[in-house]
Amino acid sequence: MPDPLRLANFCALRLCAASLALVLIAAQAPAQTIAPPANPVRVADLIDLPILDANKVALGRVRGVVRNDDGKIQLLMPLGGLFGFGARLVPIPIESVALGSTAIMALEVPPDRFQKSPTWYGRMSEALAATEAISINRR
Repeated sequence: MPDPLRLANFCALRLCAASLALVLIAAQAPAQTIAPPANPVRVADLIDLPILDANKVALGRVRGVVRNDDGKIQLLMPLGGLFGFGARLVPIPIESVALGSTAIMALEVPPDRFQKSPTWYGRMSEALAATEAISINRR
């Protein structure tokens, strides 16, 4: 009959070795990032929503939604001008925003980035119909 103390020590060593193996396997596994849920929303529901920065300061409002020749969706926001006259449209990639309850949040984008963005002239892109549904991250 085996010694109970030796048997307990043997089992404890096996359990420690198995736990260490699991820890090492978990450490080598690539970290998974959890993306925010994306749900379809109609283009008409996005038009005229405010676009807010990280400090919840309004940068502008959505004036249009387009798909460029690469198939990527962009929101159009007017910048500059006086009382809406003379403003230029800048494209904002749909991947860099999230839809909140009453506004669109610019994610990890400094406000001055929009000032440096190129003007959108409409070449090589098409306006999306108001009834079309697109996927956008939700906050």
